[in-house]
Amino acid sequence: MSRPLTSPGGRALHVVGDASLVTMDRLDAIGRHMDQDPRIASVSLVGVPSVRSGWIRGTAPNGAVILMAMDAASLSLPLPAAEATSLEIAAWARSLAERGLWHDWLLTSDVDVVRAPVVTPPAPMDALEALSHSSAHFALQDGASRPRPPLSVAVDATWLKEHQTGAQVLTVAAVEALARHVSIGQIHMFGITELPAYARHLAGDPKVSIGHPDRQADIAWYPNQIDGRSDISVAREVGRRVVTTYLDLIAYDIPRYHSSDEAWESYRAFQRQIAMSVDGISTISADVATRLLEEAPRLEASRVRAVPLGIDHLDEQEVPSDMPEELSSGASGLGARPFILLLGNDFRHKNRDFAISVWEELLHRGISCDIVLAGLHVKGSSSKEREDVLLAAHVNLRGAAHRLGHVSNEARIWLLANAKAVHYPTSAEGFGFVPYEAAALGTPSTFTDFGPLKEISGATGLPKQWEIDAHADDLQSLLTDSVAAELRTRELAQAGVRRTWNDFATDLVSFFESISGFEPVLASAVISTHSDSAKLAAVMSSRAYRALERARRVVKRR
Repeated sequence: MSRPLTSPGGRALHVVGDASLVTMDRLDAIGRHMDQDPRIASVSLVGVPSVRSGWIRGTAPNGAVILMAMDAASLSLPLPAAEATSLEIAAWARSLAERGLWHDWLLTSDVDVVRAPVVTPPAPMDALEALSHSSAHFALQDGASRPRPPLSVAVDATWLKEHQTGAQVLTVAAVEALARHVSIGQIHMFGITELPAYARHLAGDPKVSIGHPDRQADIAWYPNQIDGRSDISVAREVGRRVVTTYLDLIAYDIPRYHSSDEAWESYRAFQRQIAMSVDGISTISADVATRLLEEAPRLEASRVRAVPLGIDHLDEQEVPSDMPEELSSGASGLGARPFILLLGNDFRHKNRDFAISVWEELLHRGISCDIVLAGLHVKGSSSKEREDVLLAAHVNLRGAAHRLGHVSNEARIWLLANAKAVHYPTSAEGFGFVPYEAAALGTPSTFTDFGPLKEISGATGLPKQWEIDAHADDLQSLLTDSVAAELRTRELAQAGVRRTWNDFATDLVSFFESISGFEPVLASAVISTHSDSAKLAAVMSSRAYRALERARRVVKRR
């Protein structure tokens, strides 16, 4: 055993590790600290880059060098040798911890300590608490220090399923744009084990990897609304700061999209709880940001930022020269007449039944055209029954209706490019891709001039309400007046020039950098990594919860 050092108060100190790191000034500071209380059995010198120097209490020693109080020998196992193993140090430390003695750390960003090999790594409990926002470990090691670019981002990719709709377009285009950004170093796509066909090209980017990061990323980003599909319980494990994107408040506002009022109430509370527990929230339009702050007024406005999506993802899309086989076989007679396209799942707020009534009005006015309804049928919250009634009563021979389910990307592009006009009569929206995608392919669209569509599009002459005559008037103009159709297409295409995915990435990275410099949101100190929110999401999405819905209503009445 090497000759012990001595504190100013006379405590003999045994050194394990690189004794050359114990300079005179460090020895003086450590010795004075140990003289304050006989319960301090050891002090570890721990190198942490970019951290302010400070004292912290660990459950065991850690770091490049450990100074052990020899006066505690009668309460412990024998002192470890100067070249002791981690297991020997851990056993000695545990024997003292079980007597109630302490193991303190002195954190420093000094280069010689940071670069020195560690004698023993943090104990499992200390490593766990370094991620807990309520702990001293997190407070001192994280603080308000700002990571230097390039940033690492862990992206929740749970929503990347087989079918591609707006939410999937968002994630794929956003990852592509973030990977191009100079301030992004690594992107970890977690929540999936493999990419679907439409996103498989992302794996070829050297910045992109699939799976959880090996260490905490600077930012954990949830690009789609957090619900039962995404596991928010792992957010604090994969990211130093957590940012989520609110796409809309459609399910928050509409009771029909829930199995009961109780489930609706739980969902609304869950969305507010998520908003309060993450470090930052981006929204895909200012309209959504305004609504969110109205519904959760305790949110810090500085942590919410509107980051509108890009619109230029179809600019270089190649249009199939021939009608894809899935359309020619699934929609007999398609293309024989000009057709109006409705693209999107049959959620009630998409108003496909309203669009059928508008189309019937056009036929009544003597305009010959078909209507194509392309999109998935959703269970329990669709307009299918009303559509069935309207189409069963259809007798006007000037046009036919073609109802398609989900279509491939190739078929989708063909439909957008070959439609005479696109009708997008949605009455609840967070952004709305379809009119801009149609304009990129040379096709005009009509929609009610409201909310995010009004905010982003800059189009003129749009219907002001959901009135059949108003929508029929605008569609009639687009179908019969080439000047009006060209003007509308040009206006919507200009939105794509004003707002690109590179713009989106620049704004989002700026927000990430801002949030990285903030202290963690206060709620993170009382919500664990395996939070009640995650449990609530799991329960709400379970079959058992839905199966027992009727029984819960009976119990509630009693």
